[in-house]
Amino acid sequence: MQKFIWRWVLCVMVVAYSGCRTAPPDELGPEPVHVPEGEPTIRPGLTLRVSVTASGEAAVKEELKEVNANGEILMPLIAAVKCEGLTVVELQEKIKVAYKDYYIDPQVTVGFVYVPDSGMKSPWGSVNVQGEVVRPGPVNMPSTRDLNVTRALMMAGGVTPLADKRKVRVTRREADGALKKFEVDIEKIGREGRSDLDVMLKPGDVVWVPESWY
Repeated sequence: MQKFIWRWVLCVMVVAYSGCRTAPPDELGPEPVHVPEGEPTIRPGLTLRVSVTASGEAAVKEELKEVNANGEILMPLIAAVKCEGLTVVELQEKIKVAYKDYYIDPQVTVGFVYVPDSGMKSPWGSVNVQGEVVRPGPVNMPSTRDLNVTRALMMAGGVTPLADKRKVRVTRREADGALKKFEVDIEKIGREGRSDLDVMLKPGDVVWVPESWY
């Protein structure tokens, strides 16, 4: 019995001194997804600004429309309009055709509405930041699409004191399904101003900040 107790104490000490290391995304966590390049398409949760004019006057006043879980927006007279997967240009044409039953030569304007740090989803997608950061989760892609690793980490609240800043990992899903991996030393980038070592992110990427071994 005494031998068993000593073995248990030894195991506890080993665990305590070795520390806990969070599993990398290869073993656990969100998988990167491939997001095709080009014009963003409409999806549930996005906000659109829609207006309709006819004969030089407002036929449907400009309103903000949030795409519902069914991928639709609700419009006067024509009710639900399925728009998931369409570009804003394609949706403009679809709404225009529908309103031709009510107006002569209707003109439709549709645009994305996105206000950073407002809780809105970005039309340009997001990256998933996980591991040793203050606020793990999705980070919205700006309209300029110039989000790099260091900026994404800042938007996630920064790294924690336990982070291994020398081995930040980016995992990307290519169009053929293959995974592409990058390792970024944000400590060196900050210490030496080596912005050339930073990695420009794409929508669907996963950024993983591991825990330091010491």
